[in-house]
Amino acid sequence: MKSLRMLAVALACAAVLAGCAGDGGDGAATAGTAPQAVDINQTYKLDSGDRLRINVFGQPDVSGEFEIDSSGAINYPLLGPVEAKGKTIQSLTRTIREELDANFIADPRVNVEVVNFRPFFILGEVNAPGQYPYTSGLTVRQAVALAGGYTRRASSSGIELIRQTEEGAVTYEVAEDSVLMPGDTLEVPRRFF
Repeated sequence: MKSLRMLAVALACAAVLAGCAGDGGDGAATAGTAPQAVDINQTYKLDSGDRLRINVFGQPDVSGEFEIDSSGAINYPLLGPVEAKGKTIQSLTRTIREELDANFIADPRVNVEVVNFRPFFILGEVNAPGQYPYTSGLTVRQAVALAGGYTRRASSSGIELIRQTEEGAVTYEVAEDSVLMPGDTLEVPRRFF
C-alpha cells in the first residue's frame, strides 16, 4: 500500500513537471502572447512596397504589375491614383472593378494578387541584421537563417516581433516556429551569463 502511495506521488510530480516543461522549455512565449497564424490572402493589409499583379480579363491595356508607392496608392491606367494602403486584396479588387464598371468597362472581371510582399526586418544578435524579402509562410527560425544565423551571444528565447496593426505597433514575444508577416521587425536579444 505504501509503495502505491509513493507511486501516485511520483506520478503527480511527473505530471506537474511535464506541465511546466510544456511552455516551450526555452522561455518561448505561449500562444496567448504570440500572434496567431493567419491566411495572408484573406486578412493581409496592403502597404507601401507591395508589388501587385492586376489582370482584367480581355483588357491587356489595364492589366499589369503595379507597386504601391510611398503615399499608399497605385497609379492605375484610366483611373489614376487608386488608394491601396490598408485594404485587403479583396477590397482593392472590388474598388477597381467598381471604378472600371462605372466609367470605362462594362462588368469587368478583375483579379488582384501580390507578386512581391514588402520586406521584413531583423535586428539584434544575428550575423547579418537588415532588411530581407518576405516569402509566404516564413518562420522566425527561417528569418534568422536568412540573416546568417545567431551570433554566439544570442538568446533564442525572448525574441520580440514588432508588428504594425490598426492600433499601432504591437510587440510580441515569439517562438522560433512563429510565422512572420510582411513588414514585421524581429529583435533577437543578447544572452546574459
